[in-house]
Amino acid sequence: MNILFISDFNLNHNSGGAQVSNDIIVKRGLQLGHNITLHNYDSSPLNLIKNYDLIISSNLEAINLYSNYLIDFIINHPNHVRLEHDSCFYFSNENRELIFKSSKINFFLSQFHLDFFKNLYGDIFHNTAIVYDPIDTSIFYNDNSEKIYDIVYCGFLHELKGLENLIDFCKKNSERKVDIFGWSEDQSIINRLSLLTNVKIHDKVSHFEIANIYRKSKYIYHSPVVNEPFCRMVAEAILCGCEFIGDESKIGSLQEFRNHGEEEFSQRCNNAANIFWQTIQKNYE
Repeated sequence: MNILFISDFNLNHNSGGAQVSNDIIVKRGLQLGHNITLHNYDSSPLNLIKNYDLIISSNLEAINLYSNYLIDFIINHPNHVRLEHDSCFYFSNENRELIFKSSKINFFLSQFHLDFFKNLYGDIFHNTAIVYDPIDTSIFYNDNSEKIYDIVYCGFLHELKGLENLIDFCKKNSERKVDIFGWSEDQSIINRLSLLTNVKIHDKVSHFEIANIYRKSKYIYHSPVVNEPFCRMVAEAILCGCEFIGDESKIGSLQEFRNHGEEEFSQRCNNAANIFWQTIQKNYE
């Protein structure tokens, strides 16, 4: 199929969890023989003059703000599927309903993700499918390594990701060593964390290196302010054998792990990209 994949950013813009997941899904689609054009907030509008068998829409906050005509383009295309990664607060109620009702399949990252959407926006989500963020379990696995880190945090440092909760936890548990392999767009955040005597800030590391860090860690900490539909950081960490400290009620991957067990959770993570494309293929048979 000729496919247009529309999302705010790709890995060249941002290395967040949504971009990592979209990249894995797109690469698997290309391996399956699909012709996929990526369209981001800064892409040429000439992409839109081609004919596409299918449109996949993902994160659209920047596109909704700066290229609103694309929303109408998506809604009016006869074959559109929605790959939802976040909480979708940025749409008007009208556009949110039109986006999801125009979609042939609405992909959510966990049952928790779908449930909180229904609680927020009503029962407007039909033809839904639960597909995890894809994680390569040949990289993220537990080999019972010796633990050299007590507590780690390995993600984006931001207020909505629970920055103040993290700082408060470190202050209240000064006897616990917290190693942070994270990053921030605000240097003042790094400066605040660096003042805490039980915190060590490390440089950002590669995906392969982070798996080794998780395997050598006792705990992963995360206490976000907003709901995490899946949370790649926590999923990767628990696959590598980390125990969890934080707010479980807001993290979709951890709830899936608790509900389905380690083996099934691992299989669903590893097969997520295949499940995504198989679900689409079944819809077009």
